[in-house]
Amino acid sequence: MPGFTLCQKLTKIHKKLRCKIYILAWILFLFSIFPSPAPASQPENTEDIIVLDRVIVSARGSEAPISQTPGGTALMDAETLLRSNPVGLTDALTRIPGLSASPDSPWGSEINIRGLGRNRVILLIDGARVHTSTDINARFGLVDTRDIERVEILKGPVSALYGSGSIGGVVNIITKKGKFSSAPEVKGALSSTFRDNPEGYGIHGRIQYNTPDYWLYASGNRRDHQSYKDGRGNEIHNSQFEDQGGSVKGGYRWNSLHTTRIQHQHFEGKNVGIPGRGEASMPQAADVTYPETLRTLTQLTHTFIPDQGLLQQSELNLFHQRIERNVRIDQLPPASPILSLHPSADHDTWGLKWLNSMKKGKHAFTLGADIWEWEMTSSRTRHFKDQPTGIDTPLADAKQLSAGVFAENNWRIHPSFSLNTGGRVDYIRAESKDHYAWIQPPSPDTPNPLTREADNHENISWDLHAGLAWNFIPRWSMTFLGASSYRSPDLMERFKYIHLGQYAVYGTPDLNPERSRFLEYGIHHVQQNLAASLSVFLNDVDDLIVEKRTDSSRHDMKNIESARIYGAEAELEYRFSGHWHTAASLAWTRGENRTEKQDLAGIPPLNGLLGIRHSPSTGLNGHLELLWATKQTRVAPEEKTTPGWTSLNAGISYIFRPYILRQTKTTHEIAFKVNNLMDTTYREHLSTGRKPAELNAPGRSLAATYTLEF
Repeated sequence: MPGFTLCQKLTKIHKKLRCKIYILAWILFLFSIFPSPAPASQPENTEDIIVLDRVIVSARGSEAPISQTPGGTALMDAETLLRSNPVGLTDALTRIPGLSASPDSPWGSEINIRGLGRNRVILLIDGARVHTSTDINARFGLVDTRDIERVEILKGPVSALYGSGSIGGVVNIITKKGKFSSAPEVKGALSSTFRDNPEGYGIHGRIQYNTPDYWLYASGNRRDHQSYKDGRGNEIHNSQFEDQGGSVKGGYRWNSLHTTRIQHQHFEGKNVGIPGRGEASMPQAADVTYPETLRTLTQLTHTFIPDQGLLQQSELNLFHQRIERNVRIDQLPPASPILSLHPSADHDTWGLKWLNSMKKGKHAFTLGADIWEWEMTSSRTRHFKDQPTGIDTPLADAKQLSAGVFAENNWRIHPSFSLNTGGRVDYIRAESKDHYAWIQPPSPDTPNPLTREADNHENISWDLHAGLAWNFIPRWSMTFLGASSYRSPDLMERFKYIHLGQYAVYGTPDLNPERSRFLEYGIHHVQQNLAASLSVFLNDVDDLIVEKRTDSSRHDMKNIESARIYGAEAELEYRFSGHWHTAASLAWTRGENRTEKQDLAGIPPLNGLLGIRHSPSTGLNGHLELLWATKQTRVAPEEKTTPGWTSLNAGISYIFRPYILRQTKTTHEIAFKVNNLMDTTYREHLSTGRKPAELNAPGRSLAATYTLEF
């Protein structure tokens, strides 16, 4: 049919031409309408200058410049996080070299740090551990991105402060809060966003009242989005989501030495579709949805800052974090005897951390102790086609206790040379009650055997690290780090029993902790308008815990693999004129399964970013960035290869103060941002689609946002 073929060709040509016109229009708009910027050496306002050598707290427990911190670290502030108007936190974090998305859904995508992710990466919210199952995305979706002050990232076991699970790294989300002010003041913000892909809206509001002696803070949000479409215009089935949440916080200054903070956070997701499979043993052809999942955090923090002496600061942090996850698995194949499955689990974590910072001469010490207990209760309701409903559980009631002590010392040997050493010792105990085949059998005559007896396991593990920072010439520094860390098996790996029809997956109670041996070298250059860094790393992991096939009906968790992961990262940021900035980054990671003599699964391809932005505090702002990744062909035997891809993103906004309110701090911002401007069809290598569909990334997505701050 010549006419039909010609029509197809014309349609493709029209689409390509339209994409080129979009790109040209954005570039011309971005670079032609801005006024001439001030010279780089004479910024208009010192508050507008980007702090190129950022300061991080999570690595040492006290403030330290990234360029002087051995090991890979990174920081993303609120402005950078929201610049791209991300659907989820992970969408923004992937702009940091070494971090890649591992999406099972657009809501709550997991983060992969240098080839390790899920339960090998610790997630903290305001220093409180987030414990839940990680085989399907959830934990990164349980926070409001507009309520985040900053995110601090450790790329591997670079600190002794965190214990089990840090072999892949640490992501610490610090949320917004009030502050003590010299005079009473009220601050707040309102924002609303409308997006066309996934179609929906989001609203957020916050308010705070600050005084010299106390502060109060409250925030709330809601979002509702339909399923998104990929670059071909195909809807990704069951990728919709809703979420809402809020927080109340307060701080009180007892005197010049003592302050107390208290907060409660509540966040819930509803009707969250999961089009990917993650690492769970689920039916390939079925819908997986979170009808409801929620997180609550109640936290009390007391800080003591003496006015003199060895002790610089002492902080005590007590928290309780609860995560409730309810799953619905339906639309099963017609041959299945089950209509639907409804797994659910409650995860309660109680924690206490005592952190002390001291200084004596050329030594800065961090000493402390922490203890936390993760308790999990679960059930799974099975609705059968031809018999009554039955209730079983993937895991008997279980809990895990960790108690440890840690210490770090930063020794300034010479004004240009410092040595950092640290370590910790942890006692770990995991226990589970008797596990029966059924909590409530489908019928009285259904057998209900004991599938696993009550059990408990104890072990003592340790972390050690030593690092050097050397300012070998002005504005240049080198960092070196050697570390050994561990990850204790979690409750699911030890005690789970999951059977969804194809085969059963059994945990192994006496698994050994995974052990990491880590090396990293970095070189950094920082000056007023330029920051650049290059790092190379090696991470050997022994006793890697993996799911292995025992026979056609059974899989078991086993310590059988030894892995080697190595790579390099480069990053550049340059303020070349006034408020104009350019940035580029590159990350390369290689993974080897040394036991099986093959490529390691879950390794991202070579990827990077190239971008430019104009960001004064008022007036016209804009950015243009190119995200890219090469093809990934070095994959494990059962892993799919992925073609390379590029995604062009752009944004424009106008920040202004109304004339009648010019003397106040009230500002308005109107922003238009578009991701995947060329409407490219591509798949993130670490995404996990279920047969027969691929989990492609969203196509072109336009968002309009209005923000009022006062």
